[in-house]
Amino acid sequence: MEDLTGKQLGPYQIVAPLGEGGMAAVYKAYQPAMDRYVALKVLPRHFASDPQFVTRFQQEARVVAQLQHPHILPVFDFGEADGYTYIVMPFVKSGTLTDLLKGPALSLQQVRTLVTQIGTALDYAHARGLIHRDVKPSNVLIDETGNCLLTDFGLAKIMEGSIHLTTSGAIMGTPAYMSPEQGLGQKIDRRSDIYSLGVILYEMAVGRTPYVAETPMAVVIKHINDPLPPPHVVNPDLAEAVERVILKALAKNPFDRFATAGEMVRALQAAIPETATAAAHPQAPPVTTLRSEPTKPVTPPAAPALRAAAPRSSWRFIVISVIGWVVGVLLGLPFASGFVPLGGLVAGAVGALGMVLAWRRELPLSRKRIFALVGIWALMGAIAVVTGPFFFVVLALAGWLTGMVLQQAEPALTRKHIAMIALGWGLGWLVGGIAFAIATQVPLKPLSGLLVILAIGLAGATGSGNMLRQFRGAREKAMIAVPPTG
Repeated sequence: MEDLTGKQLGPYQIVAPLGEGGMAAVYKAYQPAMDRYVALKVLPRHFASDPQFVTRFQQEARVVAQLQHPHILPVFDFGEADGYTYIVMPFVKSGTLTDLLKGPALSLQQVRTLVTQIGTALDYAHARGLIHRDVKPSNVLIDETGNCLLTDFGLAKIMEGSIHLTTSGAIMGTPAYMSPEQGLGQKIDRRSDIYSLGVILYEMAVGRTPYVAETPMAVVIKHINDPLPPPHVVNPDLAEAVERVILKALAKNPFDRFATAGEMVRALQAAIPETATAAAHPQAPPVTTLRSEPTKPVTPPAAPALRAAAPRSSWRFIVISVIGWVVGVLLGLPFASGFVPLGGLVAGAVGALGMVLAWRRELPLSRKRIFALVGIWALMGAIAVVTGPFFFVVLALAGWLTGMVLQQAEPALTRKHIAMIALGWGLGWLVGGIAFAIATQVPLKPLSGLLVILAIGLAGATGSGNMLRQFRGAREKAMIAVPPTG
């Protein structure tokens, strides 16, 4: 690609080239309106002549721009100008994981931290239906505080359908880190990214990638056909528990790998327990090079678990949830006078809507999951009102199913967390139901009505507060190996 230094692309003035890879060139650019430098990833000009590519580029870029995770490099903007398509990202003076792997051997605690950060970033994206397709060390930035930032999300997918590639039969990806199914040109899913992360873990553990050959295609064929060189043969000091994680991540059959990146992270954390010394004094990788891969000198966004920990945010979540349940139950009462299950359905649906509104401040939920949550509580509400004194058991089941839906969006939730969410909703509605029954027996109507509202609020506050506590506890545990950003 020709040097674009000095050229204006949309609102961005290109200042200097930063590097060029197989899919794009990266430039440092100035954005006058925001008075900041950005990293501009410019795709080859011939791609812009493909209308299908431009459409796909816009669609995928919008999706990637929605990703908000402390270990995913954000996308500021994207566009097309003068026949070039480009993606705008933060600009940071940093190195990459490639640079780090060229230095002294990593400690086990460093390996634990790095894989945890990359894995939780992948887990977050996978839960939203996004596959990276090109997970490799050069796509992992190491910022000035030692944190990982996974970059180039979706770029391989944006480019792989181009007529310029499909006509030549090219396969997007990097041979040294490519899964067997990707090398075969088969349909891939999140387990392909897990394989690539397994290759990175292998490289961290033994000092080299598992397969080396004279040509890129030969490396791809080795991934497909050759047995994995046992990690302990290359590094006799490698712990058996760590080797098991590597072997499972690099299974030839995708179904034999970890089901999720979060599962792989938890397995590695169990294999490499965090030491008290490492927890108190995390060792940040050195940063020495100005790289072509993104970012401005900016501290990555705070981890969701830490950002969500403010008491005000907690109260807002609980209050919105409680209002939803109070409104839902009060709206359901008139319907129940005609047909009891209909009243429960209305109460459950409206209450769940309030809960979802509160939850979206904590965790982005897809429409599919929103409908699932509303449907669960509507159905369980209709069943609960006809089960008599055992209604709280049905609502505990609703809590369990809610936890299962939330786990799809936040894989850090374990079965134990989900069970506690279910228990919290069951106990909350049991106590609230008893209080409701007592309140309706109070002869003074105004006082009775107020007590009814308080009883419903008690149930909603107990269930919602416990659910938030379990969710944040799970997320905080998943982020425990993240070094502090201060």
